[in-house]
Amino acid sequence: MTFRNVRWTLACAAALLLTRHVASQNVCDGVSRVNNTNLTRVTVASGLTSGTSGPLFVSAPPGDTNRIMIVLQNGTIRQLIRGAAPTASTVFLDIDPRVTNTFDEQGLLGLAFSPTFATDGIFYVSYTRTSDGDLIVSRFRTLDGTGNTAGDPASEQILFRVDDNESNHNGGWMSFGPDGFLYISQGDGGNGGDPHGACGNGQNTGVILGKMLRIDPTGSVGTAPDCGLDPGSYTIPPGNPLADGPGGDCDEIWAYGLRNPWRDSFDTLTGDLYIADVGQGCWEEINWAPSTSTGGENYGWRNFEGRHCFNAPSMSCTPTSSPADGCQPACSDPVPVGDAEPNGTRVPILEYPSNGGAECSVTGGYVYRGCRMTGFQGKYFYGDYCAGTVLSFQQVGGVATNPQSWTAQVGTSLALDLTSFGQDAQGELYITDRDGLVYMLLPPLTNFEVSGAGAIPFQLSKTGPWTWEDLAYTSRHTITAYRVHRANVADGVFNVGEVFDCVFTSPTPSWPGGDAADPLPGAFFAYVVTGLNGPTPTSPGGTPTRTLSGVVCP
Repeated sequence: MTFRNVRWTLACAAALLLTRHVASQNVCDGVSRVNNTNLTRVTVASGLTSGTSGPLFVSAPPGDTNRIMIVLQNGTIRQLIRGAAPTASTVFLDIDPRVTNTFDEQGLLGLAFSPTFATDGIFYVSYTRTSDGDLIVSRFRTLDGTGNTAGDPASEQILFRVDDNESNHNGGWMSFGPDGFLYISQGDGGNGGDPHGACGNGQNTGVILGKMLRIDPTGSVGTAPDCGLDPGSYTIPPGNPLADGPGGDCDEIWAYGLRNPWRDSFDTLTGDLYIADVGQGCWEEINWAPSTSTGGENYGWRNFEGRHCFNAPSMSCTPTSSPADGCQPACSDPVPVGDAEPNGTRVPILEYPSNGGAECSVTGGYVYRGCRMTGFQGKYFYGDYCAGTVLSFQQVGGVATNPQSWTAQVGTSLALDLTSFGQDAQGELYITDRDGLVYMLLPPLTNFEVSGAGAIPFQLSKTGPWTWEDLAYTSRHTITAYRVHRANVADGVFNVGEVFDCVFTSPTPSWPGGDAADPLPGAFFAYVVTGLNGPTPTSPGGTPTRTLSGVVCP
């Protein structure tokens, strides 16, 4: 966690070299890249409501690196400015009276910003309605129609309603895909074993429960709505795989055979789609579809749970060669890893057993494509609500490889608390906690340099204050002070063994007057800046390691 700058004084002149780092002009501005192999978590938001009113999701408007949005189950969205205190979030939207969270899986469940939110101020939410418990998908806009003000509760336009007689399995995730259309996941209608009709909602393409939907929420292209109740101004995009006009299959469907999809995501680099689907009681699963998919995938529920047949009459995962209730498609048990059923169902890329309840509810996350952690690129993060685990794998050729657990590193206090993963505009990862907390996953503080590649501009000069990276702002770690260390390289040849004495300490990332001293002719000064989150430096001083002396800072 150090920045190293070398200031030269030539023997024949007192001129100094001004060193400046110019940050790149993209979404990764201000981020110090770190080659870490470990993870930790830092609390970025606290004091939020808890329980079934607490945080369920974290997102950010496209390209907005200055804030995150925190979705609360009680019907409120709060915004937190980057660098602000964890308790300093403010209300972005409050529709609490319209949202019921009476039961565990109800509430404000999804949030998606228009790709042009900065100029149109439009965003979309999904929630369970107070009056009847139905799932509502609505469009809102900000007070001034740009991304600069809070959301306007009076601007709601309902796009569609899903009739849902049960309180559980509401899904509610939503996101714009790489194609610019809005994807929305729906649970199977609730209760247990999908007891809806002869063969359940999951396999019934005449309803939109148990499905992944794809719509154009602007109503700009495509055909009229089909199965959404109280339809608003949305349309069915060209290419929806089951579109056949009114009646028959629901034109909104992109994929089907889902039970209770809880947190899905697109890989922001490849466009691949990941769907985490909570199991009935035997198997938790994560499904994957490549960006080349044209939709129409059948993920198997209720005939399958994971890669195994589900016996609806007995509510069990008893192995069988076909569903016990005679519903189609038929299944065989188990389906080998990497294989697909000949009847067209798509098997999960990953499954794991419920383990007698210790693990019982998968929580989907994201493929890491963030700015900071170069060694984590391509890892898909997910977890389990009951066990409080944080896990990852990498998809290679449609197969989940390199499984890893990060639970011990990020903390084991998340059991029955880990409600969701989230992502900011720089691709960094968050966890929401039912105790009213939001955490960020990031490298341990000892891995940081005060100014690494990609960090915000800094300047060291003899004519004015010296400034360097505000590590508390860019990393979210708590910094109690910075120390400037100086090595006097008298012979003009810098060696790894040079000793750096502490010459200045400050609670802020600046030295108002800079260094008043000058090296002797033929010599030069080298500097290391360290950050502290306690009484001692949090790193030994850069790469390669610099030797910091025991001289007490002034």
